[in-house]
Amino acid sequence: MQKWGTHKSGTSRFRCSGCGLNGVRERDDLTRKYRRQLYQKWLLSKLTLSDFGAQYKVTRRTLDRWFVPFRDEEIVPSRHLTKSDVFIIDGYYVEYGATVLIAQNPRNQIVGWHFTYTENSSTWLTFLNSISAFPRAVVCDGQKGMFKAIKLRYPGVIIQRCQFHVIHQINLLLTKHPETEAARRLKYLVNQITKVKTKNDLKAWLLSYKSWYLQYQLFLKERTYQEKITPTGRRKWHYTHGHLHASHSHLKNALPNLFQYLRYPQIPNTSNRIEGGINAQLQRIIDDHRGTKLLQRRQIIALLLKRKQG
Repeated sequence: MQKWGTHKSGTSRFRCSGCGLNGVRERDDLTRKYRRQLYQKWLLSKLTLSDFGAQYKVTRRTLDRWFVPFRDEEIVPSRHLTKSDVFIIDGYYVEYGATVLIAQNPRNQIVGWHFTYTENSSTWLTFLNSISAFPRAVVCDGQKGMFKAIKLRYPGVIIQRCQFHVIHQINLLLTKHPETEAARRLKYLVNQITKVKTKNDLKAWLLSYKSWYLQYQLFLKERTYQEKITPTGRRKWHYTHGHLHASHSHLKNALPNLFQYLRYPQIPNTSNRIEGGINAQLQRIIDDHRGTKLLQRRQIIALLLKRKQG
């Protein structure tokens, strides 16, 4: 074989001195690598397959044929582990029966991810077990299964509840315009949580909370009895101010893990870095590829997360 000029694409052409045939030497491995990169580039773009093909002067059908071998590939996290003393974890709902669990550090680097059918203690524990690093602190929204898995996987770890999630959930229960004075005061008190920046601020806030509780603790416990009788012979009842009682219970349960960032300044007080920095981006890209199958949406998510690994 001897060099025989170049192809119109710029690739070297070779000629056989024996038979006189000439052509371009093809490497299947490089062709496959190039097409995989092209497929992944399309997944993260906003273009339709036809518009994307026009950029490379190939038809939609050609691209579709090139991409067939990669549509069923699973994209996994890199083996290189991003080291961090703090993990921020959250779950992103893909569709019914499909969720991705995500962990990142405060520098917005992805530590790992795991696709699962739902969020519960078992799936969270499986995900956390796949991460070999042991963080000093974990920031989370306080979902029950997640909370249980964190304590099992990282006994003794510092847990910071996401203040945004706590405030948002309580405001949903109390509504925008609460009817009772107790609810209005609790709503104001909860919204002041974001202004707690120092230990002195925390002392003042806790005093206000204690004052509110002492004034309304009997009001919280008021019950309304029904005419129905339980199988044990007791009258059924419910809390008269159910939403207020639920709001206070949510706040009380969150308090032990709500202000850890004051003792450890390196810990964020919310998980918004995932909510806004990751989940919002994922939703935008998935919206650009409406109609794709679940596996392709998983590929889109995995590709974006892989780009954000350290």
